[in-house]
Amino acid sequence: MGFIGSFLDLIVLAGAAWWLLPHVHRFLEAHQQVELNYAGQSIPRGFGIVLWLLLWLQELMLQFAHVSSLETYHRVYLLAATVIFLIGWTDDLIGSKAIKGFSGHYRYWLDTKTMSMGAVKAVGTLLAAVWLTASYGSEKTPIWETGVGILLLVLMTNTLNLLDVRPGRSLKVYVAMTFLIGVIGLIYWHLPAAEFVPILPVCIGAVCLYKLDIGGRGMLGDAGANLLGFTLGYEVMITFPWWVQALIIVGLLLLHKLAEVSSLTRMIERNRLLNWLDRLGRT
Repeated sequence: MGFIGSFLDLIVLAGAAWWLLPHVHRFLEAHQQVELNYAGQSIPRGFGIVLWLLLWLQELMLQFAHVSSLETYHRVYLLAATVIFLIGWTDDLIGSKAIKGFSGHYRYWLDTKTMSMGAVKAVGTLLAAVWLTASYGSEKTPIWETGVGILLLVLMTNTLNLLDVRPGRSLKVYVAMTFLIGVIGLIYWHLPAAEFVPILPVCIGAVCLYKLDIGGRGMLGDAGANLLGFTLGYEVMITFPWWVQALIIVGLLLLHKLAEVSSLTRMIERNRLLNWLDRLGRT
């Protein structure tokens, strides 16, 4: 896609996102997809559907424009992202918010002899990550390098979900990290801009959803937070070499360990800078 095509793509996706927001809002309320937020207010949950719809809108536009230059793994990314969205949407519908952490899902299994929806989501995320990572690599890609990509996608998907307990938090992290990754990829690693075309809809959707989310007027839901995390993991995977991915994985593992034994929100609140950044823009 040339510059003009990419610019028009951006305008159409942004316009579609703004048009979708009120319609999705009415749809969620009409189907009783509401939930109490941290402040005890009942607000619509599931605005992540906007991100998913934008992904498929872009694919439709590329098909009409007869753009076939995207690699096969980009199309696999679209389908894998759809799997992530659907299992997150299902978790929003029937999952239990009372079951938290690896130990919580394990105890649920011991007590009921059945998988929690969170465990089903973890398995689905793993399968989607394996599918995408396998399509991204080649026959010469070492198995351990493929393993690094899989672990990165799984952990990043869950990380954005862990953070999505306060208005705007996941979106702030996603937008900031996406900007940083894009700059590094384009300037330092000299990646072609076409590499980032598949993630453009989620980036635009995240920006358009920010005001609604930070204002506490709607929730991304697990479907949206998981899709953000999966996309962010994909950005890291296509931008950085395996050793950088491995370093990021170490950080994500430490974050998950902290979340298992404590509250990320309390840790953020105890740090003056992080607390200021977390509250910035929140009403």
